[in-house]
Amino acid sequence: MNENLFKIEFNSVPFDLTPHEYDLLAVLMQESRRVVGRPELLRRVWVQGKPLFRVVDTYICRLRAKLQCAGHPGIGVAPGIGAARKRGYRLIPLIRMAPLVGPLAAESLVAI
Repeated sequence: MNENLFKIEFNSVPFDLTPHEYDLLAVLMQESRRVVGRPELLRRVWVQGKPLFRVVDTYICRLRAKLQCAGHPGIGVAPGIGAARKRGYRLIPLIRMAPLVGPLAAESLVAI
């Protein structure tokens, strides 16, 4: 992640994010081990004003689309960002298979 340019890289392919998309993804990456609720996302990303919960859903949809276009396969129907019904969202890591060891969780995005 490049904080100054709002850029993310996946599979060596960089793509641009809006400032809010970038901040939203940064929070999800920082809290990748847990579900982050909409109220917390609103508080940490939209520090000015009082947007509605649906704003989070809209930005999550945009992030999913950008991740998918960049080639992130995700798991199930959520490309990279999973929804926990009535609780919030979490980042879904990629699963890599290691020979004779089994599935290993790895970070799904890398810093540039």
